[in-house]
Amino acid sequence: MKHAILLTLLLAAGAAQAHCWAANAAEPFSNDGLPVHHASFRPLHAAMDVFEAQARPNPGLLALPDVRLRITRHVMDSDEPTRRPREAVIHAQGFGPKTWMGKDCDIHAQAAQRIGPRAGFSVFINSPLATMNRWAHDEQLGAYLEGERGEAMQGWPVFSGCAVIGPDRRLPWVPVNVGEMLAYFERELQRKIVDWDRSNERALQPFDLAAAERQAAQVRPQNAQAADLLLAVARQRKASEAANHAQLKRSRQMLVDELDDLRRSRAAMTAAQLGEPYRLGTGGHRLPTPAEASRPLKRLVKLDPTFPWDARNRTRIQLLTVCASTHPENPAYAQPMRDAVAALDLARLAALLN
Repeated sequence: MKHAILLTLLLAAGAAQAHCWAANAAEPFSNDGLPVHHASFRPLHAAMDVFEAQARPNPGLLALPDVRLRITRHVMDSDEPTRRPREAVIHAQGFGPKTWMGKDCDIHAQAAQRIGPRAGFSVFINSPLATMNRWAHDEQLGAYLEGERGEAMQGWPVFSGCAVIGPDRRLPWVPVNVGEMLAYFERELQRKIVDWDRSNERALQPFDLAAAERQAAQVRPQNAQAADLLLAVARQRKASEAANHAQLKRSRQMLVDELDDLRRSRAAMTAAQLGEPYRLGTGGHRLPTPAEASRPLKRLVKLDPTFPWDARNRTRIQLLTVCASTHPENPAYAQPMRDAVAALDLARLAALLN
């Protein structure tokens, strides 16, 4: 009821003005506890200022129907601070009437967070994983599903709708090869077998029926019915023990057989086959079937260990990822966002790399 009343008030109060810029917002602290406007973050904010200067007069953004626009900033530490500089992101987004409040150009922060934006841009700084989803991870390999390749944006490569702007047009990731992925599957199966053995160690111990019979005999003088029940359950467990153990061992053998099959498949491959990029198919070990071999299947990638990240200069701008929500199925938003993308000056953003 309170949410309904709040929504009604927001709609009534906010019915007046759209196509305007609300006050900027920011997460107050970085993920490691520093104020978002900490002096050491100035180079990151200077880079975000360049994007904001492009976003505010952007004709496509200003033409988005029924939205109020807002800039939001975040500064984060890298998940590998000893290898990579800090990350940041700036959003220029349009929010619909259900998030509006006041007659000027206010946006209700909680409603905006709950409902989300309708369209806009995001620019990620030093965020190599912005376009990818994690697919497999252990102590030796971090593999990610590469974003779908799209049409280039002003000459820059596009993945998952985002232009990736790197030094010398270099991407911060490289393909995972078939050999690496099969080695990961081998380690995963070995871990499953170890976990299976640990989880089923007690279940495979022989049940001590004689001990259960002694316990029933001790209980019988006080409660003959309980003693009979205890004895019946114990004898039933012992009677089914061999079958239960056999079933457990079959389940373990399935893991062993799968591991053996994997090793045979890998041994049958040439060095060239093992060195090919790993693409997700529907065959054994998720490899492409012969029918899928010529199809543009998705690749698994990993962060490039040779990418020249500068962890000593924590606010150096080394990678920009510019993402646009283009809404191709919604004509009300598709054309304005196409115009918004066209109005961006990615060369000016690329000049921020240092």
